[in-house]
Amino acid sequence: MTTLICFSVSLILAAVLARISRSTKYDLSPVGYLLILSLPFSLWLVEGFSRPLTGIVAGLIVISLGRMAGAKNSIYDLLGLLAASLVAYLLGFRIQFIQTALGGDYIYFTWLGLPITVAWLYLVSKSVEFLHYEIGEDRWKVFTTTILVITGFFVLLVGLQNNQSLQFPLNIGYGFLGVLTGILLFSPSKKVTSVISLQFGFVLASLAVAGVVKSLTAFVLLVPIAPLAIPTARRSFSFASATVSDGRKSLIEQFTGDYMKSNAVGIFLTYTGLSYLGLVLAWYLWDPSTASLAALVSTAAVLPGTFLLGRRFVESFADWSPELSKRGNRANILGTSFHLTGLEEARERMERLASEEGTSYVATPDVTAVVKAERDEVLRRSFSRADIVTPDGFGLIWASGVHDLKLEDRVAGIDLLEDLFESTAGLKVYLLGSLPGVARRAGEKISRGYAGVEVVGTHHGYDPIDDRTVLQEVNEADPDILLVGLGVPRQEQWILANIDKVKANLVMGVGGSFDVISERLPRAPEVMRDNGLEWLYRIWLEPRRLWKARLIPYFMARVLKDKFKLALRNEIL
Repeated sequence: MTTLICFSVSLILAAVLARISRSTKYDLSPVGYLLILSLPFSLWLVEGFSRPLTGIVAGLIVISLGRMAGAKNSIYDLLGLLAASLVAYLLGFRIQFIQTALGGDYIYFTWLGLPITVAWLYLVSKSVEFLHYEIGEDRWKVFTTTILVITGFFVLLVGLQNNQSLQFPLNIGYGFLGVLTGILLFSPSKKVTSVISLQFGFVLASLAVAGVVKSLTAFVLLVPIAPLAIPTARRSFSFASATVSDGRKSLIEQFTGDYMKSNAVGIFLTYTGLSYLGLVLAWYLWDPSTASLAALVSTAAVLPGTFLLGRRFVESFADWSPELSKRGNRANILGTSFHLTGLEEARERMERLASEEGTSYVATPDVTAVVKAERDEVLRRSFSRADIVTPDGFGLIWASGVHDLKLEDRVAGIDLLEDLFESTAGLKVYLLGSLPGVARRAGEKISRGYAGVEVVGTHHGYDPIDDRTVLQEVNEADPDILLVGLGVPRQEQWILANIDKVKANLVMGVGGSFDVISERLPRAPEVMRDNGLEWLYRIWLEPRRLWKARLIPYFMARVLKDKFKLALRNEIL
């Protein structure tokens, strides 16, 4: 129960503080320096303050002060970490003895306990900080996940000992897992990630001192701790290799860069793999049973297999293309390409096209049309053929915001028509679609409401439609704009099949706009339109649309899935 409280409180506090540190209204990034204090606060709720807990708090605060003072002078940064290690030693975090590999004898360090403890806390802290740089400063989530997994193995090592005296380090471990989980949910400000990574190392080193060093054999201890030495070793190798001119890559560089194709994933698997090996080694030494032996032997297949799967995972992302992306002045959403234009710019371009020779095409697909276009080749080719494509639906604007595609605003077909009719004089329009009589009534409304618009003809869209008769009527009327309201996908099929035969300068698919213009169906109240709820109003008027609306949650799930995959690819590649 106490471990659950530590985990939960640390998670909530860390998530809140991380979110505050990213404030855009005020510069609250320094809050991130206090983020790690979520851990001792959660322990204080469970156990009250004690000397070791005070040591953690004091050490973490000293690290923050040293980093802030050492922003321009690394000497202060170094002295801050050494001072934090010394404070932790004085307040109870000490390596006073260690158990021999398999004999069980104890070696006491006496006065050497101080330099060994300080060196341990310092080296592990700096190694974890360097790991942050090694994985990549922009790949904060991969780094945090790596530390989370290593901490998880530490917690298991402590728990496997089944010793009541180790409840305090167990609480530290679960509290630290909560902090790491909270930070994964809301990454802190980038201004403080460096000091936080140093604090991570300090907590991890303290956890090892409190719960592992005093009761595990040296051999078992070294395995899960060994990964923390990799950054330091590689740093030394890099320094040495800098003195020669052959330019050869280090072993880790060859493995992560050439084999794994991802430095971040390679290092993550190296750390977690060796930590897993340390766990099963400890299990076997404590309980040399058939099950523990099988787990130990399994590492010979599990570890290489994990790296193989990791490589294929990375390769799959290297070949993957997002389904939502920005390409030039267009936003691609699930295969449909939208122009990055607002209502006014789209209307101005329609005015130009309506006065030019040739036949242009305007499409205003909504979410359901975009989803259908993925499987309907004719619908997809129709949108691809269009000269103007605008987003008719807040779902598309929401998707644009999630992926930062820069779509300015919703441009519904009926809004575009109304704006065009109000601003254009001498415009000749032909209406094709809807039930018998609806297009005619819509035409009458347009003629009465817009003095600059002349409705030169109408024709219903009720089956069957004789294309030759309709085309003859349209061409004889010689409209500037032909509005086709047959519904999706019929209107797109008709336009794609007949656009080369129509003499109108501009063809536009308008869906059910004739029903609204003719007042056969009322339009949603403005407050619902402004808040993206027009679709809900249409379902209330026409319950049969509920089946069509099922595509909206499907679309949202696709958008969020693509965002997750894109974020993951950016983290690992």
